[in-house]
Amino acid sequence: MSETTETCWWTVADLEVAYRPELDGAGTRLGPAFADCVRRHATKPRYEHAFEWCAGPGFIGFTLLARGIVDRLTLCDINPVAIDHVAHTVATQGLQDRVRYAVGADLSPLDHAERFDLVVANPPNFYALNPRHPRYAALHADLRPNDPQWRAHQAFYAGIAHFLTADAQLFISEVNPDDQAVFLPPDEPEPYDLRPRPATVDFQRMITAGGLELVGYEDYYLGRDGARLMMMISRPATPAAA
Repeated sequence: MSETTETCWWTVADLEVAYRPELDGAGTRLGPAFADCVRRHATKPRYEHAFEWCAGPGFIGFTLLARGIVDRLTLCDINPVAIDHVAHTVATQGLQDRVRYAVGADLSPLDHAERFDLVVANPPNFYALNPRHPRYAALHADLRPNDPQWRAHQAFYAGIAHFLTADAQLFISEVNPDDQAVFLPPDEPEPYDLRPRPATVDFQRMITAGGLELVGYEDYYLGRDGARLMMMISRPATPAAA
């Protein structure tokens, strides 16, 4: 993956989001589609406080903010360079009173007293990269697509219920969770990912174990390469503690 130190700007509504090309895990394409999906399934006209997990530079979260879907926003990502760009966006766009951010691989950087009524994410989607794949070295070095053995997913689903309001909704995007075809393109002899079973089996188990209820799925975006993105929509299974 080639890198550049040059800051780019992505415009959504009247908001400018700072990023670098190597930090874009398709968020510049997915932000608007993601926001449209949230609108279609929204249970309230406006959300008070949204959390974007695996935020990168915050393309999804800032789209929700710019479109008036949320009032306040918290973003968290494992990559400090991505969060540096979030901080740059906040400072240049005058969002200090509406946006918080943190660096971390899990939910531990969050204020324990914080509560969210909307959670969004486009998390990594490779369970175990195939070392025989011709792009293994490049993919292995990239933070964006990799969640070995779903460790990040497990930590997220095990802990997120604590931070939810009773009426919260979660919109988590996954790349073709059960469609192995996307991991074995017709012109390549080896799949990208070596997952032991359909990913939704694991995700549904994590959702239930974390005190959440899976409401449903929606195919919300079809990429130029034919990759189908599925939204997993969840909510607290029981009223969250005050």
